[in-house]
Amino acid sequence: MGFFDKIKGIFGAEKKELEKRTLANLKVGDIVSCDLTDYEVEGFTVYRGGPRQRIGYLLNDAGRKRFLLVESQETVRAYLYDTIQARLENPDAVNYEMIYDDESYFEKVRGESNVNTVGHSAFNTVDPVYWWMHVADSGQAMLIEWQNGETIFRIGAPVKPEHITIFAAS
Repeated sequence: MGFFDKIKGIFGAEKKELEKRTLANLKVGDIVSCDLTDYEVEGFTVYRGGPRQRIGYLLNDAGRKRFLLVESQETVRAYLYDTIQARLENPDAVNYEMIYDDESYFEKVRGESNVNTVGHSAFNTVDPVYWWMHVADSGQAMLIEWQNGETIFRIGAPVKPEHITIFAAS
C-alpha cells in the first residue's frame, strides 16, 4: 500500500457508495419529495401475488401520513394517497361502484396478496391482504385494503414517477 493510499484510508476518502434508489427499492429513512413536500419513508409493504409487483410506502411529513403505491410492470405507475376514515365490516360489501364525497369510483382491478412488511405498516405478514382499486372519471383513485377484519380506505391520484425525487438515507 502506497503512502497516498494510507492517507486516504485515514481520512476516509474512500467512502462506501450508496445504492441508487428507485421507486422499487426505497428504504426506511429515505426522503421522497413529491408535490413540493418532503416525506420520510417510515415503512413499506411488498405485495406478492398476481402479475404486478406492488410496493406501498408509508410516508410522513411532520405527522401527516401519506401512502405511496408503486406498481411495476412494463412501466412504473405511482399513486399518492391519503387515508380516510371509513368502515367496512365485510369484504363482500365492496361494490363495483363506491361513492365518496359525492364522487363515484368504479372498480378497475382487485386482488389478493401475501405481504412482507418493513418498518411501520398497517398489515401483518401472516394473513393475506384483499385489495380493490376504484377509479373515478376525474382520475382520482380509491384504494380499499382489507386484512383480518380491518379495512383501510385511501383516496388519491396518480403521480408521474419523474415528478418524484428520492434522497437516499445513509
